[in-house]
Amino acid sequence: MRTSRRGDAKVVIIIVVVVFGVMALLCTGILVALLLPAVQQARMAAQRMQSNNNLKMIAIALHNYHDVYGTLPPAYIPDEDGEPMHSWRVLILPFVEGNDIYDKYDFSQPWDSPGNMQACERMPFAYASPALGGNDMGDATTYVAISGPNTMLGMDKARSFADVKVGISNVIMVVEDTTNPVPWYKPVDISPQALMSKNFDDQYFHGVQAAMGDGAVQFIPEGSKPQIQGMMSIDGS
Repeated sequence: MRTSRRGDAKVVIIIVVVVFGVMALLCTGILVALLLPAVQQARMAAQRMQSNNNLKMIAIALHNYHDVYGTLPPAYIPDEDGEPMHSWRVLILPFVEGNDIYDKYDFSQPWDSPGNMQACERMPFAYASPALGGNDMGDATTYVAISGPNTMLGMDKARSFADVKVGISNVIMVVEDTTNPVPWYKPVDISPQALMSKNFDDQYFHGVQAAMGDGAVQFIPEGSKPQIQGMMSIDGS
């Protein structure tokens, strides 16, 4: 009889252990389910802040370029046929800790020449979007200039801050377009019309981050898109 009681006691202990184990697993699962949205939100907030900082670094580089040359860079340098040949992102390399890339870049050759593509294998940190995994995404960037006939980084000529009739704090220079990553050294950007045609909710951060002419960065959700219609040209048109 004593042996039987000991056996029963062992069975009871095993059952209790199993029950507590199952309860612990259930509680862990519930806890993870509760914490996961908070963790994801915190991660998204950190990525958005990093992107904000990248845009600020790009805006500062554009200001430093202006201080040295008296103008902002054009959106691109054209070839003899007027086609885009070199990007503004290449022109400001010395101001985003990219002197080593700039020194190897050959402005007499197209942006996609073998030599220039080799020179641009390393992407400056400021161009590495956290929305794409940062530097893990190779040469892809999401930071593009607002480019058109009447924009701050114009297609027809290099402009100075004095050319901006509505105040530089009221005009967008660069935006992050996570829906269309491009090679960072490729001379391609986005027109005001193309930006306005996008649904900002489709962006990684569910809105567009924009660097203004004074270096401030604004977050623009889909609902505020109509307000930026006149914020992409130097005269507010």
